[in-house]
Amino acid sequence: MTADAPSPVVDAQVHVWLPEGPDRPWPAGGAERARSMHRHEPINGPGLRAEMRAAGVDRAVLVPPFFEGYRNDYAVACAAEFPDAFRVMARVDLRTGDPGPVRELLRDPVVAGVRLVFLPADAGRVEDPAAEWLWSFAEDEDVPVMLLASGQLDALGDVAKRHPGLRLAVDHLGLTGEATDGAAAPEIAELAGLAGLPNVSVKLTALPCYSTEDYPWPAMHPHLRRLFDAFGPERLFWGSDLSRLRGPYADLVRLFREDLDFLSAADLDAVLGGSVLRWLGWPV
Repeated sequence: MTADAPSPVVDAQVHVWLPEGPDRPWPAGGAERARSMHRHEPINGPGLRAEMRAAGVDRAVLVPPFFEGYRNDYAVACAAEFPDAFRVMARVDLRTGDPGPVRELLRDPVVAGVRLVFLPADAGRVEDPAAEWLWSFAEDEDVPVMLLASGQLDALGDVAKRHPGLRLAVDHLGLTGEATDGAAAPEIAELAGLAGLPNVSVKLTALPCYSTEDYPWPAMHPHLRRLFDAFGPERLFWGSDLSRLRGPYADLVRLFREDLDFLSAADLDAVLGGSVLRWLGWPV
């Protein structure tokens, strides 16, 4: 890429997975949770590449879904097959307290960092002592961490303050899903309150899931502006959470290109891909 060429469009979160079967059992309740929230048909590597091409998306960050447990094998295999297109944020079982397997995963060049889900099946709470070893390890080793911690932003802020070298990206605009459209403003304000912590970034993923409206989801625009004003373009990462997405994939790219007039060309270049590439250390 030349100095004047645009950055690739990078989706900051897509789940890929294989069907449940006798040789690949899911944790108890996994199938029910998958069906209630995600596409019923798994997203595979070649299929995802085709959807990305049709939508104008160049690269994607693969996130193994929580309903498969702590398997990273399929996401890593997809990234190994398409290394120019994919990187993996690996799932980690915090209850082990052991950085050894994480260090081993990170030796694979397609694994860019880790992703945590703070639900009862994991550590459950951000402040749980079971997570402390991971915060220290990721800070010491400069491992980027994406995390689903909706409803726990105060505790997340405390972690970011205790570990100023720990790079964190908050999933899904920090939203819980308990409020939609304009009613989500208090949660957005809470997330914006973390902008003074330079080690906290935000994934603008799954945005249509938090709106009752159709494209271009106008009630969500003030939330995006609030986060842009707070965090700036270098700490905002565009993405879809494709398996939960309402509406065409291409519309989510179109939203940022055509409907958010507060984004300059340079801002758009960063938010749509440049910022997450730099955050992950993923060469262009």
